[in-house]
Amino acid sequence: MSQLTFSAIPGFFDLADSAIAGNQPLTDDSLQKISHNAKFAAVRCEIIYMGFYGNGDTVPTPVSSVDGYVYSRSECLFIPILASSRQPAAGFQAGQALFPMLAPSDLGTGNLIAVPYILDIDDASGVVTCQVYFGTNGAQYQGTVKVYAICQRSSLNQNN
Repeated sequence: MSQLTFSAIPGFFDLADSAIAGNQPLTDDSLQKISHNAKFAAVRCEIIYMGFYGNGDTVPTPVSSVDGYVYSRSECLFIPILASSRQPAAGFQAGQALFPMLAPSDLGTGNLIAVPYILDIDDASGVVTCQVYFGTNGAQYQGTVKVYAICQRSSLNQNN
């Protein structure tokens, strides 16, 4: 499957209904605006894989791979998915694409019930909170999350 790419960031053009009415000529200007609006519709909502993060890391604002559009935090909904109840090992880079090596566990063996009790990405700052509670001993640890961003561009009305 090929990757969609644009040379410029598309916006929305307001096109009057009378410009594309029946029994009326369709002008080059109207066709260009329709084409531009279709491009904007193709990227208006994107789901962007952000990588793996640990507790206290900051998820940056996403950038569209289609046209380089930089999303604002208000245009994004960050979805954390618990990847591990353990924190990453040394050498981990926040945002890395591949599952990280994990730090050694000091929990021993036996039956454990690991439950994330705080799993959040702050909407304003992008700071990750991933706290995990272990039922057998009541210990609290920091986990690792996989993050996706659901992004929707604001409508930019391009007059003319």
